[in-house]
Amino acid sequence: MQGSLPDPMLLIIIVSLFRGIYSQSSLPGNPILGLVDSTNEGDTVTLTCTSYGGNPLPTVRWYKNTLLVDAGSSPNGNGDGVYTFGSTTATYNNYTFQVSRSDNSVSYICKVNSSSLSSELARSLNIEVYVPAGSPVLAGPVPAATTALDVGRTYNYTCLASNGYPVANINWKLGTSVENSLDLQQGVSGRTIRVSESTVTNADSTLTKSSLLSWVPIADDNGKILFCVTTQNSASGGTITKTASSAIFVQQIPIVQIMNSSYTVEVGQTVRLGCEVQTALPPATNVYWSRLINGVYNRIAIDNVRFFGSTTSNANLTITNVVLSDATSYQCSATNTAGTGNSGATTLIVTGSEY
Repeated sequence: MQGSLPDPMLLIIIVSLFRGIYSQSSLPGNPILGLVDSTNEGDTVTLTCTSYGGNPLPTVRWYKNTLLVDAGSSPNGNGDGVYTFGSTTATYNNYTFQVSRSDNSVSYICKVNSSSLSSELARSLNIEVYVPAGSPVLAGPVPAATTALDVGRTYNYTCLASNGYPVANINWKLGTSVENSLDLQQGVSGRTIRVSESTVTNADSTLTKSSLLSWVPIADDNGKILFCVTTQNSASGGTITKTASSAIFVQQIPIVQIMNSSYTVEVGQTVRLGCEVQTALPPATNVYWSRLINGVYNRIAIDNVRFFGSTTSNANLTITNVVLSDATSYQCSATNTAGTGNSGATTLIVTGSEY
């Protein structure tokens, strides 16, 4: 018996079913990202994103926040290209660009989409961008030899490390060189030193640090250099060090000491009142004596007849041919650019009579 031919419509249905089985769509895999931990500003980086499988092949695109930055460059528009991994097809997109500070902590998002998906697949990463801070800016009194800092007075200096990431560390040092210096940040026994800091986040995500040094110079600081040293890590693991400095000149009012609190001498004799300029920075340029008359100290004129001495090389006062009216209180003084220092009083007692 000869068989009848199948119905043509039935054949079409069967062929369509088989075609549907072999060409049915499949979902692409979640995006897989290459790791980018940190990088320096100006470096070139490549962000990699791969999606495995999918029928039809998915699109793989890169976004910077909401902005599309790489739509892929392959002819079919799916990504940069495809390759096979075993029996699986992988679609990838590599986005290469030069990093700027505006990329710091921004979300870079890889999005995978396909007609087989009800919603696109996405995964993001953040890049930590290391940005060198600017050269430190040191501000404060700028002393010169004629406008020095006063011993015992408080002075404020500020150091600014601007627009860096991560934030720079700031150290204050005092010495003849950075290597041979006293670390003021650690505090120094017997010295009045205070350091306070603040940090501001800028619009481009960089950080600006300000350090305030409040200190009281001593005479030994004269001729030294105040350093502001900033240190900052780089993405490669190294350290960036920058320095600003200011020469320090210190002045101190003379410290004057009398040798005795009183002297006794007979009329007509000679007496020497002792005086010592113990400290003066810079050295004293003038030494003089005064005596108390009617409640007021009046400067003594050195006439080299009865009154001798009272110089920077010989601070003592010598009085010859003493008279009764010489009996009073005396004071020794010394002057430099910082001011005038006065000793305590010494009393001259005159005995005897003038007839």
